[in-house]
Amino acid sequence: MAEQRQSHPAALPWWAVAVGLAAALKLHFSVAAASELAWMLRPLTVLLRTLAGWHFLLNGAGEWECPDAGIVLVKACAGVNFMVLSFLGWCWAWRPREEILAPWQRVLRLVAALAAAWGTTLLVNALRIFAIVRWQPALEHWLPAADAHRLLGLLAYLPALALQWWLIDRERPARAFGLAAGLYGALMLGLPLLSGHALDHPRAYLHHAAFVLALLAPLALVALLAAALASRGSRAAGPRPRAGACG
Repeated sequence: MAEQRQSHPAALPWWAVAVGLAAALKLHFSVAAASELAWMLRPLTVLLRTLAGWHFLLNGAGEWECPDAGIVLVKACAGVNFMVLSFLGWCWAWRPREEILAPWQRVLRLVAALAAAWGTTLLVNALRIFAIVRWQPALEHWLPAADAHRLLGLLAYLPALALQWWLIDRERPARAFGLAAGLYGALMLGLPLLSGHALDHPRAYLHHAAFVLALLAPLALVALLAAALASRGSRAAGPRPRAGACG
C-alpha cells in the first residue's frame, strides 16, 4: 500500500522540484569556473587539512594548490556529479509517503537533502583524493596517468553511491543497487549523449564509457542477484494469509 501511495500523483510535485534542483546543480557545475565552486572546494581543503595536515594555497584561477601532497584541486575535483546523485538518494530517503506534509515541511526536507548530499560528497571526495595521492603513482606503472586517475575516482564514487542507496533502502537491496547503477550510468553516459558532447569527442567518450561500464557491471550483477534471492524468498514463504483469516 505504501508503494501504491508513493506512485500517486501527489508525489509528482516532490520529484518535480527534486529533479529540477538536481538539474540546476548540474547546470551550475557545467558553466561555473573553479572560483565559483568555492562552496565545495574551500571546505574540501579544510577537511583535507584537518585529516591529513595538507596546506592549500589559492591561485589566481580559483584553484587550490597543495605543495605538501603535490596536487591541485581544479573544477573537476568538486565532485558535483556525485553530489547530484547523492542528493537524489536523500530525496528518495525523505520523500513524502503516507503522511501529508505542509509546503514548509517539504522545503525543509529538500534543504536537508541538499545539506546531506553536500556533506556526503565532501567526505567521499576527501577519501578519493587520499586514494589518488596514495595509489595513483603505483597504478601509473600499468595505466596512463589520466586512466589511473579516472579509475580511482570511479572506485571511490560508485561504491559510495551504492552504499548510500543501500543504507537508505535496505529492505529492497535490488532496487537500491539498481537505482544507484542506473542513475550513475544515466548521468555519466546518457547525459553526454543527450547534450552532444559525446559526439564532439567520440573516441574520448568511448574510452570513458568503457571504464564506467566495467565498474557498473558488477553493481548491476549484485542488483540482479539480490532480486533473484528476494524472488526465491518470496516463493519459499508462500502466499500471505488474508487479514482476519483463521490459522
